[in-house]
Amino acid sequence: FTRDTLKYPVKITKNEKVILNLADTNQLKRVPGIGSWYARAIIRYGERLGGYANVGQLAEIDNFPVEAMDYLVVENPKIIRLNLNKLSLNELRRHPYISYYQAKTIVDYRRLYGPLNSLDDLKLNKYFSVEAIDRLLPYVEF
Repeated sequence: FTRDTLKYPVKITKNEKVILNLADTNQLKRVPGIGSWYARAIIRYGERLGGYANVGQLAEIDNFPVEAMDYLVVENPKIIRLNLNKLSLNELRRHPYISYYQAKTIVDYRRLYGPLNSLDDLKLNKYFSVEAIDRLLPYVEF
């Protein structure tokens, strides 16, 4: 085998960036530290989230190579938002940032008090820490 027959993607340089929400697996594999497995994991996780709000979210992928984040950027993210007043418990649970207990809390709140107006309505609930609410903010609507 010569190097040419192996077909490894040519890696990008330090001053090149890949736009995270627009990249496909082939573009992601050009980032140093990212192979086929991570490229697919990035795409799958982005789909589950509804788009990346920031590059730091990649750290939520198990053992993600932190040094690869320097080559990625998020520009004008087009986030798919969840309407917390319309989705069922199971639909809410599909989002990586919403646990079963959080989804149940949202559904129970709607049943008892009517539609949510903002995430502030959940601030006093034990399942919604300030961090959990901040993480969810880009992904929800009412």
